[in-house]
Amino acid sequence: MRGTITRPARWLLLGALAAGLSACGTAGATAAHPAAAAPPAVMDSSGPMNMNLKPLNQPLRPMTLVRNGNQVTINLYTEQRIVTVAPGVRFAAWTFDGTVPGPVIHLRQGDDVTLVLHNLDPDMPHSIDLHAAQVAPNLNYVDVPPGQSRTIRFVASVPGVFMYHCATQPGLLHMEKGMYGAVVVDPPGPTAGGPEYVPVQSEFYDSMNSLLNGAPTYVVFNGEANRYMSAPLHAQVGVPVRFAVVNAGPNDWSAFHVIGAILDTVQPSGSPDTVFHDLQTWTIAPGDGALITVVFRQPGTYKFVTHAFRDVDKGAEGSVLVSD
Repeated sequence: MRGTITRPARWLLLGALAAGLSACGTAGATAAHPAAAAPPAVMDSSGPMNMNLKPLNQPLRPMTLVRNGNQVTINLYTEQRIVTVAPGVRFAAWTFDGTVPGPVIHLRQGDDVTLVLHNLDPDMPHSIDLHAAQVAPNLNYVDVPPGQSRTIRFVASVPGVFMYHCATQPGLLHMEKGMYGAVVVDPPGPTAGGPEYVPVQSEFYDSMNSLLNGAPTYVVFNGEANRYMSAPLHAQVGVPVRFAVVNAGPNDWSAFHVIGAILDTVQPSGSPDTVFHDLQTWTIAPGDGALITVVFRQPGTYKFVTHAFRDVDKGAEGSVLVSD
């Protein structure tokens, strides 16, 4: 159930709220709470929409995945939680399992999946849209009211790197608030070898006005600006490294690039049937993914970035420490 506000009315409401924000003088919650006089403020992109709701920090409830042959049962939970998106910056998030992004769901081609979505958020409905599934959206990607659950069944028939996200309206807000994650469906047989990393690029905004106009405050990998600069990923010379990259958006394209390396192979959406070789940068649309293999030739520290350098300055960079 989606309540009494129709989809067009919701977007009219969002536009009115965005206009009202400009009259308030500032776009961010941080401006209203001087850091020296109060605990760190919580950045909240929904602005006045949540003026009657105090941001919650619900306990973590991890996903469970149980496999019996090719029968896979997943329990996934939606919650409100305060997360860190940059050093000293907290964000009022809506989440899958209390983290942004949500947990990576690893499947094998042919898996028969039963996913149960439990909505633990006491304030609003949530839902899930699985790009790896081929099911009727009107029957499956529907709102789950607070305190209730819904079961979705599908077969992971296509291998690749996919996104999942909340489909509850307004979808732009639910996604920007943190409700997204990655699904990696492996084809039969062994993988390429070496480590696999799943960087999910996404954006955080300080107001509804900036969200509607595509002006993010932070652009990040796996939920926090520059998180892999001080805690680098690891690789070895000559050993292939697989990056299962997802661009959650919700607005910006990603131009994935590894400084000092060539992308040895690129599989758009992770498709094993479409493989490009020896590329410098690969563009990923919001809502899409790619499986990228890199072989490092010399030891050292290598940065991975989106080559849209405006977004690098907002936190979309990480590093890989390569050893002999």
